[in-house]
Amino acid sequence: MEHTSEEESEISDSEIDEYKDKIYAQLRSQKLKVQYGEKIFRCPFCLGKKKRDYNVKDLLQHASGIGAAQKRKPRVRAAHLALAEYVKNDLGSSLEPSLQLAIVEYKPPKIEQDKFVWPWMGILVNIPADLMDTNFVRESEHMLKSQLSRFRPCEVTILLDSKGQTDHSIVKFAEDWTGFKDALAFENHFIVEQYSKTDWTRRNCKMDDLYGWLARSDDYNSHGTIGEHLRKIGVLKSVGDREHERTERIAHFTRQMEEKNKHLQELELKHNQTAMKLESMMKDKDRMVEEYNEKIRKMQEDARGNSSKIVEDNQRLQQELKTRREQAIRRHKQLEELARKSNIDRAKVEAEKEKNANENVLLDLATLKHKKAREELRQLLKKHEQEKEDAFRRQYKLEEDLTSKQNLEMELAQLRGKLEVMKHMGAEADTTSKEFDKVSEELKEKDEQLEAMESANQALIIVERRTNDELEQAKKELIQ
Repeated sequence: MEHTSEEESEISDSEIDEYKDKIYAQLRSQKLKVQYGEKIFRCPFCLGKKKRDYNVKDLLQHASGIGAAQKRKPRVRAAHLALAEYVKNDLGSSLEPSLQLAIVEYKPPKIEQDKFVWPWMGILVNIPADLMDTNFVRESEHMLKSQLSRFRPCEVTILLDSKGQTDHSIVKFAEDWTGFKDALAFENHFIVEQYSKTDWTRRNCKMDDLYGWLARSDDYNSHGTIGEHLRKIGVLKSVGDREHERTERIAHFTRQMEEKNKHLQELELKHNQTAMKLESMMKDKDRMVEEYNEKIRKMQEDARGNSSKIVEDNQRLQQELKTRREQAIRRHKQLEELARKSNIDRAKVEAEKEKNANENVLLDLATLKHKKAREELRQLLKKHEQEKEDAFRRQYKLEEDLTSKQNLEMELAQLRGKLEVMKHMGAEADTTSKEFDKVSEELKEKDEQLEAMESANQALIIVERRTNDELEQAKKELIQ
């Protein structure tokens, strides 16, 4: 189990150097024991590991590897960095010159310059015998993937040689930088445990466990099933190449976003202009409706005034007829009275009586015609009122249709704007494509509704004009 000489809380990355100096001082003062014989050394921080005894070179590689592993906790890294410095500075100086030359400090590879197989891949060799059954390759791949689950592999492929035997496999990681980080952690794990590619190439390696490393250019160009498989499914790329590609993609997407933003701004400007035009049209419509209503009100007031005047004139004429009739009756009575009182000038009296009778006949005829005219006037007024009500209903219907038409035009403008944006953005996903088709279908339906409404409005306008002409004619007839 990993431990230090003191039980303390975890440290941060900024405290690594300070803690390293503290551990280094404890190592130099022999508070932490490292050497257990002339050529036997142990890591005081990994006493619980299966591999405990090291020579100086292996101990330095072990300490440097853990100290460089970013996955390790800061306290563990600081302790092993102090151990590496102690081995290099203190133990190395006490060794024989030949052994001092054998101490090689662990240096992490220059990742920016190394060529890796992309998509990022790891290589596993020395597969256990229980996983080498060719009849259960898929099950074996699944078991290996489960064992490596902490490194989050995407796929594990066991390779078969020309004899149909299995001895190695390819571990595929995600293609992004997270996958590269997982691949590095995969390789560092085997380096720390001394089951790396370097350990495998030594002929005196242990054959009791898996060996693994990150696939590089030498593996890619190698002969055999590993090289053939890597060349078939991957290419060589350095971290710098991937970073350059990432930078180019970012620049490309940035340009695309700038173009799309510019186009969206143009669409927004067009939308605002359209909205202003629609607002102006609505104001003009309200003004025209108000003027039309005012004109209708004036026509109604004029019609009511004319009707009242006609009724008053008829009443006055009726009163005059009644007065003249009463005068004629009184005149007739007076003549009869005179006829009884005197026989003088009877012929003149008869003439007056005949004249008076003719006037009565004319008055009766005038009264009859007046009654007929009154009845015609009443029917005409009734017809006039019915036509006005019909005209008002059509006017109301026309105003409702006009408002519906304008609302529909506004919806159409918004749908066209939305459709334009979707066309520009592109239908990359199925959901986007379905939404695009839905908006297109809705726009088609709205266009058909608008055409039908325009036809209906045109018919109503024609009927309204004809009704107005009939009202004007009725007004003239009423006045006459």
